[in-house]
Amino acid sequence: MSTQTADDSAEMTFGEHLDELRKILIRVALVFALLFIVLFTMKGVVLEVVFAPVTPEFPTNRLFTWLATAMGSDALNIHPENVELFNNKMAGQFMLHIKSSLVGAIVIAFPFLIWQLWLFVKPALPPHQRRQSIRYVLETPVWFILGVLFGYYIIAPLAINFLGNYSVSSEIKNIIDVGSYMSTVLGVTFAAALAFQLPLLIRLLATLGLITSNTMRQYRKIAVVALLVFAAIITPPDVVSQVLIFVPCYALYEYGITIAQRIEVRKAKEEAEYQAMQQAQAAEENAAEAETAQTADEAEAGSQAEVEDNAATQQDTADENADSENIGGKQ
Repeated sequence: MSTQTADDSAEMTFGEHLDELRKILIRVALVFALLFIVLFTMKGVVLEVVFAPVTPEFPTNRLFTWLATAMGSDALNIHPENVELFNNKMAGQFMLHIKSSLVGAIVIAFPFLIWQLWLFVKPALPPHQRRQSIRYVLETPVWFILGVLFGYYIIAPLAINFLGNYSVSSEIKNIIDVGSYMSTVLGVTFAAALAFQLPLLIRLLATLGLITSNTMRQYRKIAVVALLVFAAIITPPDVVSQVLIFVPCYALYEYGITIAQRIEVRKAKEEAEYQAMQQAQAAEENAAEAETAQTADEAEAGSQAEVEDNAATQQDTADENADSENIGGKQ
């Protein structure tokens, strides 16, 4: 399955497949390494992005502050300034720098990775499946980026505000370890990115005929429980993050029902068109067979008439000969 092979249908050995996969992995690794180096040198920009959710100027924090002022309710206000971060490890800040650069490189390189993997499997797909699969190739990075943005701009600041300001006693002061802060931000962000792949999963299962819109409606309650468990597994151990992940997951599940229904309508239309085409072909074949049979009957009737004419001619000739002989005998 080569991206450079002119004839996609050409057979390749197992070793050639591995060689092509090795080339793709090398390209992805080089792009990832280049992005990591660039982001590592941009320490100020990268760390500014990492610590933005705990600043009052962060868009989400400003929005909730405006809502709290407009509605006169301090319950909506976010107080990121109360979250104090510290480092208690010798290499803590250096590892934070490396981790943030790695994560940034993964996010940016993800679309390239999906594209390279598709180029690897594309030659093995029939033409109609290639057209269908290109949609997944284009939509997977889009949903991934949407999930990252939702987790970073919505879930992360709300989770940080709740967990950083939560207190069981006024005598206990929250001083958050920077590693714990980083794990929370990354955890909820990538959890959202993973959750936003649900529509693509539903589209794939519906296309394969493994699920239907009616089945999804019927098992809504089971889906709610499954999504709650899913949110509890992929998020940090706090209720707020789990709820913030569950809500978009359930919304995407309902959107998935619409996707499945559209696929069913499209498949029903294609099936009807296929049946109509089959019937038209059958009618054409029947008409051709009838015409052939009619032609054969006409040819047979013509042959029979010719045989009868020949027999009549021969009879007339025989009669004439007999008359001639009778006349000759009388003379």
